[in-house]
Amino acid sequence: MTSKTGRDGSIAIHQDADLWLAKLEAGQAVSHSLAGDRHAWIHVAEGEVKINGKTLSGGDAVAVSGKSNLKLAAAKPSQVLLFDLN
Repeated sequence: MTSKTGRDGSIAIHQDADLWLAKLEAGQAVSHSLAGDRHAWIHVAEGEVKINGKTLSGGDAVAVSGKSNLKLAAAKPSQVLLFDLN
């Protein structure tokens, strides 16, 4: 993980952004909460996932604003980068 301040052992990037990596097995799901003033950029590096019901495949990305909770569910083994941005 990266973060603006390097908190919790993450790498400091001196930007108001957190970067999360999810390695998911088929059928596995995770969620991420966004604060009200935050946005997300989600990039599917490989695999296939549903993000709040929308299917994305390897190489696809989506910008998310105005949502407080994101649910990512893998249809097959997947790797996803989630940028939590201000």
